[in-house]
Amino acid sequence: MRHTARHIENFKIISYRGLRALELQDLNEINILTGNNNSGKTSVLELLSSLRGPSSLSTWIKMCRMTRNGSYYKGILNLFPADTSRNIWYVCTTKSQNIKVVLDAAVQEVRVSENDVSEINGSDCQISHAARDGYTEAKCVQIQVITSFDEKAYDLYDFQTRMPKEESPLKIFPTEYVAPSAHVDGSILLDEVMESPKLYKDMMRILHEFDDSIMNITKSGNGTEYMILSDKYNKAMPLNVYGDGMKKALVLLAAVVKAKDGILLLDEFETAIHTSAMNNIFAWILHSAQNLNVQVFLSSHSLEAIDKVLKCAPDLQDKINLYTLYNKDGKNLVRKMSCKEAIKAQDDWGVELR
Repeated sequence: MRHTARHIENFKIISYRGLRALELQDLNEINILTGNNNSGKTSVLELLSSLRGPSSLSTWIKMCRMTRNGSYYKGILNLFPADTSRNIWYVCTTKSQNIKVVLDAAVQEVRVSENDVSEINGSDCQISHAARDGYTEAKCVQIQVITSFDEKAYDLYDFQTRMPKEESPLKIFPTEYVAPSAHVDGSILLDEVMESPKLYKDMMRILHEFDDSIMNITKSGNGTEYMILSDKYNKAMPLNVYGDGMKKALVLLAAVVKAKDGILLLDEFETAIHTSAMNNIFAWILHSAQNLNVQVFLSSHSLEAIDKVLKCAPDLQDKINLYTLYNKDGKNLVRKMSCKEAIKAQDDWGVELR
């Protein structure tokens, strides 16, 4: 018997980045987030992703949107609201409990010995801070994480280039977050898909949405990349020679499987996928999520993509909600519609869903 893929029922954000007092109520098994740019869609998905292990510093570091050579110190501080005390706070309601997560941060001016700098960053580290009498002047953000289950404390220095060691975090839900550019800057892991005959057949159907000449997909001899056999070519070709749309579809396929019994977060999910392939791919994602007990959150500002999700699986329409996020007079507001309400409002009344 299939479980109901509704792990989170309400999600209230008291403060995070630019969000204040934003609440998503009566969440469904499939939830679409839309709204203008900077309305907070990505921030909501980011914060939901922290449920994988909210007391782990590495969980929050992954949310920092850091560049390749970015600073952990600056990245963490950018998660906190700029116009209030340094505090991140949210409450997540499930069927059985309320999960409260609070992060507090305080910045201190400190003097760190050269030995401690080496221990923090590694013996061969190079820092730009001026050292005097064997000490380095630095800033330290002291972070305290308080959840309904445990408490943790961390120090991050403005010269720090190596993640501090931490114990294995307590995990609340499996969460899988897919960024809009995941097909470009991330690796595609299809091992679980290729080990399941049913999922492999599903994958081949998705690949045929882009190229019906594809016959097979395997791993290369050294196991470092996927090779696609097609009757267009005399030999198997690496997946990377194919278009972004097909790679994005495979990223989504792998993410649904990896999120089993948890939460799938798809940010601007339609990126790189041509409209002609959207119906079948989106319908597969929604049905597969149901079968794998996955609650889905999708963000988009594309009316066409939203319309496709609302209509691609008529049998699932009772399981879909649409949440439109607004910024008005410095407040974060939410409009909630069921799938059928959203379709009627758009098609019959000409209401702008974004």
